Amino acid sequence: MEPEPLHGQINSGETIFFNVSVANDGLSVSPGQPAAEGPAALYTGYLHAVLGLEWRVSGSYDFGESTTGYTFRLDDTTLTRVIEAPVNGSAAWVRFNRTFVRDAFEFGVKPYESLEVRVSARAYFEVYNESLGVGAPWRGPLAAETSTTLKLLDETKVEYVDGKLMDMAAEVKPLKGVAGVEHVNVERFTGYLDEMNQSVEAGDYFSALETYSKYDEKYRVQLISSLTREASASIEKTQAIEQLEHERDEMIASYEVQLGALNASYRVLEDKYVTLSHAYQTRQAELEAAKQSLSTAITAVFLASIAFFFVGRRSVGWGKGGQIKDVEGE
Repeated sequence: MEPEPLHGQINSGETIFFNVSVANDGLSVSPGQPAAEGPAALYTGYLHAVLGLEWRVSGSYDFGESTTGYTFRLDDTTLTRVIEAPVNGSAAWVRFNRTFVRDAFEFGVKPYESLEVRVSARAYFEVYNESLGVGAPWRGPLAAETSTTLKLLDETKVEYVDGKLMDMAAEVKPLKGVAGVEHVNVERFTGYLDEMNQSVEAGDYFSALETYSKYDEKYRVQLISSLTREASASIEKTQAIEQLEHERDEMIASYEVQLGALNASYRVLEDKYVTLSHAYQTRQAELEAAKQSLSTAITAVFLASIAFFFVGRRSVGWGKGGQIKDVEGE
């Protein structure tokens, strides 16, 4: 095929040239011999090269946990060339062309369905009936055939796949920034997103759609279930944290009450200390005054005693024979 379809896709509005090679690897029949059972169909020495285009739509639908696929035919096109059979060991080329002017919408195909065209190349023996003459040949038995299946890509399909990629990204991409996830297989889901994104970037839209279908039919349910379990676990963790915070707040409140009581006791003790200190200073001053008065009194008594001693010394003397003698009386 020219141009060679990328990823088995043909674009709406594109013209494809189909080059069919008919090779003679050794026919078992020669011109004039029967090409089929019975003598009525005799081989003319020519072949009918036929290019067939069979349009069909395929899709699937879900019911419960099961999925059912479906396929039905839409249209058929046949192009025919009559060629002389190549000699043994050689080949002949036949060229067909087809412009794919219709898109999926014109066929009534939904965006989630695939519009396929089965391209078949067949070679038939050309035969005739001897009683009717060579002038009225017709297509006889099949000599050989080959086929391939292509998918029609149009703007509607491209937009649909791009939209599905955005849907998957919206659901899966936030998981890449989540750390410590216990119940979600992040690598599995991000792997599907990367796979679909790579297919779209390569222009392989039908492979991208198959990836999304696999994700949507099977793993999307697992993602929702995993996120539900993760949310439940997160709620339990949040409740545990809130309980710890509540206990912490209660402990802080209790400590604040105790601290207030201690501060009040400290102020009472501080007031007592100030009062006692003031009383101590007052008593100390009084003691100092008393000590000063006592010292003065002791000094006065001591001096008086000395004075009395000396006065008495002058008034008393010793007589002869050791007798005390009153001087003043004498």
